[in-house]
Amino acid sequence: MYRTILLAAALQHWDRYSAHALAAREVAGAMAIGATHHLHVLSVYDYNFKAPASGLPAETVAKLREDDLRRTNNQMEQKVEDYIAPLKAVGLEVTTFLRVGDPRSVIVQTADELKADALVIGSHSKRNFLDIALGGTARYISQHVACPVIFVSPAKQT
Repeated sequence: MYRTILLAAALQHWDRYSAHALAAREVAGAMAIGATHHLHVLSVYDYNFKAPASGLPAETVAKLREDDLRRTNNQMEQKVEDYIAPLKAVGLEVTTFLRVGDPRSVIVQTADELKADALVIGSHSKRNFLDIALGGTARYISQHVACPVIFVSPAKQT
């Protein structure tokens, strides 16, 4: 039985959650309910501050960067909280991780740190043949993480 389940969800670029993120949440939640009633949820986002090209003093640019990072962090924290609300509503204890960086390496690192028994991730892509079948990030993770990886795709609409 899986005791430490990690759900990795890409939430940054979605106004509404993708069908893949919702399907992965459903599967991970069901697994956690059947096991320990605890789920770890990770969302990784990138942060690229674009400094204004107006010749502002370095202190002003640093302040703008700090303010922008704070806004981005707050936005991502709210997205994660909204995303996990249905999990909490069914009685699951949820531990969240919000990290900045490359999703591939951060997901593998977090799974290793947690000593995860299972990793649940949505799988989708539109690149080359292997990526269509598995997804670039998902394919990388499956080759580098030490636990079983459960890839989830949403049910096809008929």
